[in-house]
Amino acid sequence: MENVVPIKVQPLSDEAFRPYGTVLGLKSPVFPEVDGGKHVVLMIRLKRAANNRRLEQLAIHPSYNQTFIPLQGSMVLIVAPPPRNPDAGHDKYELDYDKLGAFVMEPGEAVIVDKGTWHAAVPLGEDCLMLSGTRKGAEDYTATISGGVQEGGRIPVADHAEAKKATPYIEFVDLKKRDNRVMELQL
Repeated sequence: MENVVPIKVQPLSDEAFRPYGTVLGLKSPVFPEVDGGKHVVLMIRLKRAANNRRLEQLAIHPSYNQTFIPLQGSMVLIVAPPPRNPDAGHDKYELDYDKLGAFVMEPGEAVIVDKGTWHAAVPLGEDCLMLSGTRKGAEDYTATISGGVQEGGRIPVADHAEAKKATPYIEFVDLKKRDNRVMELQL
């Protein structure tokens, strides 16, 4: 049986989000960073999964940061600080389960997660339309991160081998398989 890691969902604030990235404000712009590639902005519809509160995997990409902006509907952004061992590979990346955070994002709020920050997004309602600033190439897949389905792509992330070939700059880590742990949102 897997170990369940509870994550308390909290409101988004500059101070609480600082270990994971930056909250965009009127006088605090955010700056996309992409090593060896181009930045792209995507419109994505996250759809509610059967058990939206339970997460088995997180995404991580050490070569670029990523922006999240819900447009319609609210979402929860789940994050953890970048691993201290970024050269170890996804099977050995450190994940500090004690530092997991989950933030409610309302339409119009915007954040940028730092390079290497673990992350996943799930809608609070039936769906959430959002903008994501990410790396070019990311528009060619469909992600099932944390049970939310991102429409508009072609490759299901549940098939890690295919996703890895199509998006080698994103690591999707199945934490249930790797660490025998699942995360559960405490709303």
